[in-house]
Amino acid sequence: MRIACTIGDCNGIGIEVWAKALLQLEHALPRSPHPVEWLLIAHPRTLMEYFEGCRCQLPVHPYLRDSELRLGSLRIEVLPCSTYAPIRWGYPDRTAAQLAAEALQVAADLARQRLVHAVVTLPISKHALHSVGWRFPGQTEFFARQYPGYEPIMLFHAPELRVALLTTHIPLRRVPGAVRADTLRSFLKRLHSALQWDFALPSPRIALLGLNPHAGENGLLGKEEQEFLLPAVHQLQQEGVQVEGPFPADAFFGWHRYRDYDAVVALYHDQGLIPFKLLAQRSGVNVTLGLPIVRTSPAHGVAYDIAGQGIADAHSMAAALQLTLELLQRRQEQDMLPTPRSRL
Repeated sequence: MRIACTIGDCNGIGIEVWAKALLQLEHALPRSPHPVEWLLIAHPRTLMEYFEGCRCQLPVHPYLRDSELRLGSLRIEVLPCSTYAPIRWGYPDRTAAQLAAEALQVAADLARQRLVHAVVTLPISKHALHSVGWRFPGQTEFFARQYPGYEPIMLFHAPELRVALLTTHIPLRRVPGAVRADTLRSFLKRLHSALQWDFALPSPRIALLGLNPHAGENGLLGKEEQEFLLPAVHQLQQEGVQVEGPFPADAFFGWHRYRDYDAVVALYHDQGLIPFKLLAQRSGVNVTLGLPIVRTSPAHGVAYDIAGQGIADAHSMAAALQLTLELLQRRQEQDMLPTPRSRL
């Protein structure tokens, strides 16, 4: 199983948490039934400056060759980028953004060519990337563009909670116009299939949150629930999809109703991610469902305020790496994991 990791924003905590997370998983990896090859897409000089300057005291050894990094007992192949970015802890920087963008494109190209099975993306600064002409709302949308005809789903995963977002990185004023019965039906069907495929849930239970306060209060506080959400739910129930709702979001999470479902569908970004990040604590993972490859990321950002200090928490990154291995193994067991076309 070949997994490519992108460097992300080199002025944030990404490389630090990635290295810490791999060391946490180091002893579990040999027990994996399938061999794992780790690749890191980065500029070698930027990497070495990062490790030399970060106060995390990681057991990182010099390159054994120009293309290899040793981390503890692990050997990671480094795929060099052409963009060198000097480390400037805690600051958005155009050169760092160019390096992050190049690493993402290299990862996407490898994935499309079936040279890697999965991509783990380290945190980026969207503002910095946009300053160098990167025109995607986020990394999920970037990878979606690489696979025409696919409609991926942004899902946040934790041990006791999964939250899928109907809309992702769009302004709040545009959300009501994006909530339509046909769009929702398609989304719920794709989520249902993805949960069966990637999480081995034969008949997943899905909860749908309402758009308006109190889920519209029978039309008193908004009509979307009656006009779009309920018809979509009823039609899918007739088709055998176990979906219920729409539920008032505040009471749903307040009374821990999420524990009764395999996934919760939030209609907009903060409706789902505020409770998710409160409940998931440090274990949340951003995973893109519905693509030929597995793509995960930690559920946090670049954390410029603590970059280089060696104090970043790596639990979310470790959870992302672990989930990547689990999803790959599940796909391989179902004979849904393509054989790489050739060695790099």
